[in-house]
Amino acid sequence: MDDDILHVALGQNVKEYKSILLWTLQNSRGKTICVIHIHQPANMIPIMGTRFPASTLTKQKVRAYREIERQNMQQILDEYLLFCRKIGAQAESRDIEMDSIEKGIVNLICQLGIRKLVMGAAADKHYSKKMMDLKSKKAIYVRLHAPVSCHIQFICKGRLIHTSVGSGTDVSSLDGTDEWYPPALDNSTCSSRRPVDIARISSVRSDGTDNGLEDGSIDETLYSKFEKAMAEAGNARLEAFQETQRRRKAEKDAIEAMHKAQVSDRLCAEELKQRKEIEEALAKEKEEHEKVKIQLSKAMEDLQFALDQKSSLESKIVESNEMVEGLELRIVSAVELLQIYKKERDELLSSKEHSEPPSYFLCPISQDIMQDPHVATDGFTYEAEVLREWFDSGHDTSPMTNLKLENCNLVPNYALRSAIQEWQQKH
Repeated sequence: MDDDILHVALGQNVKEYKSILLWTLQNSRGKTICVIHIHQPANMIPIMGTRFPASTLTKQKVRAYREIERQNMQQILDEYLLFCRKIGAQAESRDIEMDSIEKGIVNLICQLGIRKLVMGAAADKHYSKKMMDLKSKKAIYVRLHAPVSCHIQFICKGRLIHTSVGSGTDVSSLDGTDEWYPPALDNSTCSSRRPVDIARISSVRSDGTDNGLEDGSIDETLYSKFEKAMAEAGNARLEAFQETQRRRKAEKDAIEAMHKAQVSDRLCAEELKQRKEIEEALAKEKEEHEKVKIQLSKAMEDLQFALDQKSSLESKIVESNEMVEGLELRIVSAVELLQIYKKERDELLSSKEHSEPPSYFLCPISQDIMQDPHVATDGFTYEAEVLREWFDSGHDTSPMTNLKLENCNLVPNYALRSAIQEWQQKH
């Protein structure tokens, strides 16, 4: 790399890095200025007012946004070059794309064989008159990792803060050979024989400020001479360059607008497609919901019908149980009567040969053979007429047990009456 080229590392913010460029132009001594820039691709890409991680977007969208980023980067570099050429300085640019700015600077130093580099020591807001060392992590990294062959000057707010020769080697250790910065440029007061700061003159006349440089005011006569010379020698060149820049910018703006329109069209098409898919999904979901609703209604009706049937069956079961219980009682009563009849029959059969009637043919009260036997609630059989007389006389107890009867109801004992009648016929 030619030693007559002075490299300066500048970032995206032109206003912030302008003081570094002004300092470089002031101390370039006619060397060609080479602006180096490290483009750091954005991890978050803005789409429709929202930022998305680049890893979540399609390659087409990321490629379109990267193209816009490169166009913006080129505009920034053109602005730096235009600023240099307005004052008659030769300028060019170099750029690479890396995720780390400081590693990118070291990479360019090695690739281009850079021997003389100017870069920022820290942001201007960190500057103080007592500042003697680097405050920027990027500057510290470059100082530690740059090759020894590269002489680096670190600037903050238009002041030289630190000078190193790669790998952290301080320039004070050198014997003065290959020195490329003027001795008058130090943090102390400047000599009156210091070269006129042409870049600073241009900035003062156009902006009305010194952009952070504090070396005193500029002689108005010197500026007038410079302005006259520039008007005569470079006016035509500047106009041609500006026209070229305007055309180039118009072309870039047109391309950028076209890219943005294409991106917008693609995004709108995708959004419409997604909206259509969502609407179809919602319609299908609504249809399924209606089907489920109908099925649920039918299931509720079936359930209610089943519950009604269950209630009816339960009622019938209760009635059936009551009927079964009644039948069981009747069966038990019938069995008992059959047993009694069997017993009486056996007694009658066994007493056929006796002339005396069996004792159970006799009324317990009158001791006469019963003509109309009836069973009382105490379980004994009496002559109906005699037992009624017993009740009519004021008794409500059993003639046999002398216990109070539950009621005065009488049940005819037909089996016993038949047996008595049969016995009477035989005797």
